[in-house]
Amino acid sequence: MKNRVRVRAPFSFRGRTYQPELVLDLDRFLTEERTPSEIYPLLAAANGIDPYSYEYEVLEVTPLEFDRPEGLARAYLEEGRLDLEGLREALLRERRRQKLLEIARRHLRFESPETVPGLLEALEEAWQAGARNDSPS
Repeated sequence: MKNRVRVRAPFSFRGRTYQPELVLDLDRFLTEERTPSEIYPLLAAANGIDPYSYEYEVLEVTPLEFDRPEGLARAYLEEGRLDLEGLREALLRERRRQKLLEIARRHLRFESPETVPGLLEALEEAWQAGARNDSPS
């Protein structure tokens, strides 16, 4: 599943209205641990705005507007604002879940994780214990 969102930052400068927008690949953006301020250069580049121009300076102070979410982004978009940190955590959880299921499928025989009661919970608990570096009691 692709996680994307449209980003816009409309502004006016010297009597001209600018409507810069781009579709942001959130999987890539968040995997690279980028911050919201790093969206502005991407938006400028995608819309032919010179990073050394006055237009760029105005763009940088224009609030970002998000819409048209795809994938997990739907749950983290509200009234044009995107909870990037919440989405980053959700994507990490989902990737971890997929990796754990891949390992479980190699070692256990099941059609779907739902056919094994408690499997997802057990995998998550095992991961948490490993992350804490718990030793057996």
